[in-house]
Amino acid sequence: MRDTGSGVPILFLHEYAGDHRSWARQVCGLRADHRCITYAARGYLPSDVPSSGYSWERAVADAVAVLDDLDLESAHLVGLSMGGYTALQVGLHHPDRARSILAASVGSGSDPAVRAAYLAETAAVAAQLREHGTSVVGYGMANGPSRLQLKARDEAAWQEMVDQFAEHSVEGLAHTIVEIQGRRPSLHDLDLAALTVPLHVVVGDEDEACLSTGLLLKRTAPACGLTVVPNSGHVLNLEDPEGFGERVRGFVRAVEAGTWPVRDPRTKAALQFDLGRTESVAG
Repeated sequence: MRDTGSGVPILFLHEYAGDHRSWARQVCGLRADHRCITYAARGYLPSDVPSSGYSWERAVADAVAVLDDLDLESAHLVGLSMGGYTALQVGLHHPDRARSILAASVGSGSDPAVRAAYLAETAAVAAQLREHGTSVVGYGMANGPSRLQLKARDEAAWQEMVDQFAEHSVEGLAHTIVEIQGRRPSLHDLDLAALTVPLHVVVGDEDEACLSTGLLLKRTAPACGLTVVPNSGHVLNLEDPEGFGERVRGFVRAVEAGTWPVRDPRTKAALQFDLGRTESVAG
């Protein structure tokens, strides 16, 4: 765990293919006026790599335990992909511990249309890790359709992502993808209307696996804002580190100021063209 800077606390939760180092550029930009906390999840070196005990519930408990260890009643949570899922579950089960949640690139495998294929893929990736190792699997993942955007934008950052993935434990990664990724409930099956924590969902417009779930969160969670980043893929924090950091800064500032809104229910009404009501055709 790394605890850097001072001010309003932000807890960063990394994705499956990353680790605590993935947030280095955001921490560098925010630490002057925010307390930035990063940690490697269970199964990721230098954290413990146990042979059992992996689950999404344990991941949530681990995030809360980090806050407890630092004597923090709450923090703003920033999570990417797997980390975003954990952050949302913290918001549902421990809402008093999350001042806000910025969930980026969240929802892979949640859409019912791809759910079965996603679950099969988790088992396949675990098998590939055990047969071929982290270097081969990491290189293949990094050349996937939602990570090529990083390669095109910043090949050095893309290569660093590949190299850092290769440093991790085969068993830790295999347990994580099967027992956390493969057994977590779909976000489409959760009571997202009960997620009342201020929420900002950020998704790249070329991250096909996450677009529909981002829209679901916007439509369902009462205090959710949605940003779709153009010409972007899955690893938004690496594709545009400074822009991502400024998005975090602006969101935290709005929440702390009490200006992040709860959505007016009237904006959810189905569009009806009633020619007897002028407001339905205005504009």
